[in-house]
Amino acid sequence: MSNNRILLKLEEDGFITPDDKAEELLKNLTKPKYLYALKLLFENLQNEFSSQVLTNSLEFLADTPFNHYSKESMIRLELHLRTWVTVLERICFSPIVLSKELRDKVYNSLTKFAEIHRKTTQVIEVGLDNNFRSNQFNRQNNNQDDQIKKRNYNVDFLLIHLRDTLHSLRDDETWFQEILRRTKDLLKTVLNITPGILSSVGVPAPHDNCSILSMLTQLRQGLSFKYPVASYYVDWRIMLII
Repeated sequence: MSNNRILLKLEEDGFITPDDKAEELLKNLTKPKYLYALKLLFENLQNEFSSQVLTNSLEFLADTPFNHYSKESMIRLELHLRTWVTVLERICFSPIVLSKELRDKVYNSLTKFAEIHRKTTQVIEVGLDNNFRSNQFNRQNNNQDDQIKKRNYNVDFLLIHLRDTLHSLRDDETWFQEILRRTKDLLKTVLNITPGILSSVGVPAPHDNCSILSMLTQLRQGLSFKYPVASYYVDWRIMLII
């Protein structure tokens, strides 16, 4: 992050705090280099942000600054969603309770981004099919064309991830804090009192199986959602915390 030219320029221009830098970068969401700098800024856990800047960033990223469809806009769409995910992750582990209005606005915008993704994919494929090429050129570039035509599954996953994370927030604002506490408690037991150590001194082990699968099973108990969440999501979230 220290080598990013945009962030270095902001420092030179007097934008010293992470809040100041984020607010300035949010003014240029249509430019990939500014999006990337914003993503780096939020990914650095040493940077602390005010709750207002975090929620403003979430709201700004929920807007859809896309007015055309092209290969370049597909790349920007993925970067936009990755930045959005990063900001939402910071909010999930911050003492912030989002208002229902903001949660609904962010959630409803996912439909618009999914439509942008669909139309962009369609335009790229139609454009490639309509391009005039000689038979020889086609034969040489079939593999490249097929590569370009493939759907961007990263965008598909990012949209699903955003949906499931927002669903978990809609269900219980303290869900992340609760799962973090449970994970820490179980890890203390697993790391400090292992079955091997106990059996060596003749003490019955409290857990016969301290595998990741066993940990996941224990942590999932009692966790439920009011809204539907993909089956992978709870296990993925627990493993990420571990």
